[in-house]
Amino acid sequence: MFSAVRRPCLAIGLGLALALLPPGSRLLAATVCVLTPRLALNTRAEAVAAVPIGAPTILSTEPLEEVRIEREGEVLWQRRALQGEPLEGPIPWPLAPIRPGQRLVLLLRPLGVRKDDFAIILLEGDPAERMERAQRELEGLGTDPEVWWAAIQRTFDRGDLSLGLALLYALEGPASPRLDNLRRAVFLAGCGSP
Repeated sequence: MFSAVRRPCLAIGLGLALALLPPGSRLLAATVCVLTPRLALNTRAEAVAAVPIGAPTILSTEPLEEVRIEREGEVLWQRRALQGEPLEGPIPWPLAPIRPGQRLVLLLRPLGVRKDDFAIILLEGDPAERMERAQRELEGLGTDPEVWWAAIQRTFDRGDLSLGLALLYALEGPASPRLDNLRRAVFLAGCGSP
C-alpha cells in the first residue's frame, strides 16, 4: 500500500534525507529530510529512529502534506495539511509517550507527491535505563537557557546525536538567542545539499 523507503538520498548534516519511491518505480520521486527523531539505516536499509525521550518532537525540514503514526497497520494518529497550509515546523508528540522497546511507524508525506507515497520511519523506544536517564535529564533542565545549552553541548560532545537533537528541539526548551540560533543553524544545515 505504501512505498517503502529503502535507501538514503544523502546522509550528511544532522538529518537524514529519505528517498520516496513510487510503487513500481526506479526513479526518485521526492525526498524528505528528517531532523528529529534522529534516523539511521538498519541492515535492511530501513529508516529507524531509536527514541531516547518518550515524547519526541517530529521535525522535517520540508513542508509536509500528511503525518501519520501507526502500530501494526492501525492508524493511531493522523494530521493532514489544510488547502494551502502545509504542515511546517516542529510537531509535538501527539500520543502517550513511547515506552522502552515499543515500536511504532511514522509516515511522512511531503508536498507534491502522490497520496500513497510516504517516507516510512520505524520508531523504537530505547532501552528502559537509557530512556529513564534521558527523561530525568530533560526534566532536570528547568528553564535556564544556559543549562540547556550546556546539556545539549555535552550530548553532542559525547556523540549522542539522538539525545542532543531531542533536547535541542524539545518543546519544553526555553527560547534564547543562542539556542534559537543553534536551532536555526541545524535546521538550515538539515541533511546537506545534494
